[in-house]
Amino acid sequence: MRRWRLGLLAAAGAVALATAIVPSLQPGAGAVEAAFTVPRSIVVETRPITALRPSDPMRRRFGDLEFLGGLVLTSRDRAFGGLSGLRTLDHGRDLLAIGDEGSWFVARLTEDASGRPTGVESALAAPLLDEQGRPFRGKVNRDAESVTIRRHGAGLEARVGFEHRHRILAYRSDAGLGGLLSAPGRAIPVPSDIRALPPNSGLEALADVPDAHALVAVAEDPEPGAAANPAWILSGSDWKRFRIHVTDGYSITDAAVLPSGDLLLLERRLTMFGQFAARIARVAADDLGTGRTIEPAVLYESETGDEIDNMEGLAVDTADDGSTLVTLVSDDNFFFLQRTLLLRFRLDVDREKGRAN
Repeated sequence: MRRWRLGLLAAAGAVALATAIVPSLQPGAGAVEAAFTVPRSIVVETRPITALRPSDPMRRRFGDLEFLGGLVLTSRDRAFGGLSGLRTLDHGRDLLAIGDEGSWFVARLTEDASGRPTGVESALAAPLLDEQGRPFRGKVNRDAESVTIRRHGAGLEARVGFEHRHRILAYRSDAGLGGLLSAPGRAIPVPSDIRALPPNSGLEALADVPDAHALVAVAEDPEPGAAANPAWILSGSDWKRFRIHVTDGYSITDAAVLPSGDLLLLERRLTMFGQFAARIARVAADDLGTGRTIEPAVLYESETGDEIDNMEGLAVDTADDGSTLVTLVSDDNFFFLQRTLLLRFRLDVDREKGRAN
């Protein structure tokens, strides 16, 4: 999101400050809109991340998570970047992401026998389409921040949350992930308090609850004067409200539902020194939609020096061996001081369940 870019600019010095003063010169401020109007293949290069904490390269355990490995993703294609929501399919191998400049990103993740990510192939990028099947015009209309995906009949349905113009659009395809790239959006009715959220604090997190056929939506930050983030759960046409209390200056940037039904949250913070911190927390399934304010249980919090950037996307999947995979992706804001990182973890489900009991 652009306000994080401004925070980094303040810490970067005179050169970056000059870029902030003239935002129209930034690639993300308009070049993506002109970069492409139809789906196309793109080349994504990768560099491995072998240690989450380089100062302790042999460490694999971080809270309730086992670090499997990661990648730094780069591309010369102007359409790549700004990844703000993530989902995975096929046991974590298929990637579906949305970018906050109004784009889809689909790719195949390769891995070694231990589950460590080794590369990205078959990458496609495409503009998100509006209800008339046209690419969105203007940042206010195309600022996509969250995505979720589910089976719909014989095909797939992705639902995308937007901010500035707060809304949710559904995209359906009977032709797999690639078919979503040419599907028009279909508006899902949302309550008035979602539409009234502050412009830059919209639905950063969407998560499907498969067993309940429900959708969870969570705002990035509390409304002015509130102490906890507003959240909703949609079942049928009924929206139930609750709140999530996020501490220590963190914001919620994504969510996904675990096999247990609990909600996993990704949280992000910009420190006073212009560095990012990340946190993963859990909300018990029984607390969703209760009308109460929930205190999440923290499973992992980054430390200074961890391979962390502006972490905005989180996906949960089941590995071939039945273990639970957690994948994170960062939003580089199309900004030269940031990176697109993909991080892969295995969740210790027994310990995570123990915290809930």
